[in-house]
Amino acid sequence: MERLDSKRAVKKQFLTSKVLGSFEPAAKYSFEGSVNSIDYSDDGDFLVASADDDSVCLYDCHTAQLKAKVFCKRNGASVARFTHHSKAILCASRDAKGPNGSFSHNVHYLSLHDNRYLRSFKGHKKEVTQIAMHPSNDTFMTGGQDRTVRMWDLRDHKPHGLLEANDAPAISYDPQGLIMAISVSHNQMSLYDCRTYKKGPFATLLLKTEGPHSQLKYIKFTPDSNYFLASFTSGPHMLFDAFEGERKAVYKSDGLGQDSVAFEPSISPDGQFLISGTTKGLRAWEVTTGSLLQTSSWDKSSSSSGGRSSSKSSTSSSSSAVGAVSTLACWNPRTLMFASSVDRKLLFWLPKILPK
Repeated sequence: MERLDSKRAVKKQFLTSKVLGSFEPAAKYSFEGSVNSIDYSDDGDFLVASADDDSVCLYDCHTAQLKAKVFCKRNGASVARFTHHSKAILCASRDAKGPNGSFSHNVHYLSLHDNRYLRSFKGHKKEVTQIAMHPSNDTFMTGGQDRTVRMWDLRDHKPHGLLEANDAPAISYDPQGLIMAISVSHNQMSLYDCRTYKKGPFATLLLKTEGPHSQLKYIKFTPDSNYFLASFTSGPHMLFDAFEGERKAVYKSDGLGQDSVAFEPSISPDGQFLISGTTKGLRAWEVTTGSLLQTSSWDKSSSSSGGRSSSKSSTSSSSSAVGAVSTLACWNPRTLMFASSVDRKLLFWLPKILPK
């Protein structure tokens, strides 16, 4: 296994549009099913990916080597999210049947170090679609197709709270862990104080969207907590003021928000740039202006070898498959690196041009 060039995975550097445009796939893994979630550990040293083949894979971000692979055949695997331990994750069931033959929709606390379930969190009546870990403690919240948000603690299998919504909710904590943001309808978002959420929201924002049937799917705060990104099942991504709800920027591109497909975006750790998949490939924008950046080279997002299994990697920058549908994108929180998915492929991206 060839190591990634450590000089390209630099930390705490200035990201520019020129550097961003030079990113290219440095390693690629293939799965037997579509990749359904990507997440980085708090320290940026590891990445976890789950797929529709019921696998959960842990990768070392410094070498792009597969460190652990777990098959969750009984419960399935989706929405894999790191806890504050780099070898422990939360993972939602997918098409899992309980002992009485009915489908269970649980969240599992899984140790990837020794392939062991530490705890299961039961309560949702339908599929769990989102998991959000609190930034600084062991509490987390989940949102599901049963139109509920449930509050949990890693140390207790019982939920500590429940909130209801009119749709499958989008959920997020602000980076300081003071505020919970929860969508309550297709274009409304409520803000709660994490310490007193049972008293109700301290603000409910009505979001100006583009499309009457557009459902709010993802919420992402900027690093300074002053704004949040809203992604919908149709139409472009949008940036809103976190205090007033005023729309600040719109992120448009061909292939974004079409056919009721929601793409999960990611904001760079410095808050400057946004990346997102589209039906035409991976795209990038300036956060403050909404300007679409020139990243045409990104369309060549898979190596000519076609990829290998999820236990081996291809580390070639030669490319093909222009304009492939990219559904997931995720920035590394500590290192100049991001990851994306293209159907059954997971790609690690590094810059060809190093920032000065």
